[in-house]
Amino acid sequence: VAAVLVVSAAGATAIAQPNSPAAEPVADAGDAVEQSDGETNYTRLYVDQQYRSLRLKPGESETVTIAVENGEDESVTLSPHMYVPPRGERPVAEEWVDVGTDDLTLDAGEEREFDVTVSVPEDAELNRYGGEIALTEQTISYPGRPAQPANGVSLSVEVYREPTVRVVSDTYAHSQVQAGDSFTREFVVENTGEQAVPVRPELVTEDRYRPYNGRDTLERSWVEIDAPGEIAPGETATVEVTVTPPSDADRGDYRAELDLGLKDPARPDQSSYWQRVSLRFQVWTQPEQPFRTSFAVSEDAENVTLDLSANRYGSADSEPASFDVTFVAPNGTEVEAERVSVTDHGSVDLAASRQQAATDGAYASGGEHQTFEYRLDDPAAGSWSVEVMPENAMQFSYEITRNEA
Repeated sequence: VAAVLVVSAAGATAIAQPNSPAAEPVADAGDAVEQSDGETNYTRLYVDQQYRSLRLKPGESETVTIAVENGEDESVTLSPHMYVPPRGERPVAEEWVDVGTDDLTLDAGEEREFDVTVSVPEDAELNRYGGEIALTEQTISYPGRPAQPANGVSLSVEVYREPTVRVVSDTYAHSQVQAGDSFTREFVVENTGEQAVPVRPELVTEDRYRPYNGRDTLERSWVEIDAPGEIAPGETATVEVTVTPPSDADRGDYRAELDLGLKDPARPDQSSYWQRVSLRFQVWTQPEQPFRTSFAVSEDAENVTLDLSANRYGSADSEPASFDVTFVAPNGTEVEAERVSVTDHGSVDLAASRQQAATDGAYASGGEHQTFEYRLDDPAAGSWSVEVMPENAMQFSYEITRNEA
């Protein structure tokens, strides 16, 4: 026995429907006993679970068992019926619910199980439905609020069908693009249904669900969408999105959402999250002058190494990073740096969540970046500087090491 269905006026939270048959004034003497101090003594009933949730297709049914124990010292007759709150989910129709027992009288201290069968008709609309199986006619209320059942079991029913339209590629695109260049992403949609599905993609630059704090506004003119008008039954189609920020675009972090405009006959009309695509990209500009930093070299230094690390953010279609490096001696002489090695780095996580379109098998890899090593032999002591001109590298880090004898 897990829960006590005794509701006090201070602890009640459910809201009753004003025109519901259960929404009567607080139980009279036939339903509850008035104590000498004016408080109502409600029937003590215990149930094993106070919340039941079902997922059913139209035409399906399911039976749940409810165990009720009488906590009173005298017999209690149950009168189970559907009660629907005035607000919240669509109501579970009373004709959907059948209580499979005729003997509803519980002796003092007796525990009884009875079956409740929920049958969804073939023509039921796809949606979520809610209600409460009130176990008695007793209600509870307080000023300014309608009455509600004093004893009950909440019931939630989701009426669904198996989806027939799916976005089988990733619905999240993250990339980097240099101002004046472009990148393209493809999103694949599959229609396994028996009727054609229209495709009406729409770019949303303002997030309807959460604000883009700290994000730059994406200009619609930067985006070109190539999509078919519809997807035939049993076919797949590709929606191609190309983003081209102009050469004078401000650098920064941009986000937008692409609503593919798909309608799945097997999904509720208000359910559209599954076909929304998140676009996020960073715009950067190629500098005209190299990055410059200074460092000191001691008399004991045999050589100096410079390690440059360039991050890669899943942009397989971008050009590889490279650097033009020049060392400047204390006397101002420029020395072309010698690149001595290129190292690839990465990481593997056996517990990482798999992305929708991932094909990595047991291994989820990430964190790829390259390290370029440059070496300067027999440097003169004094204050040196190094100039680095990046190519196709939006971000890089550096490390200068003086190797001393």
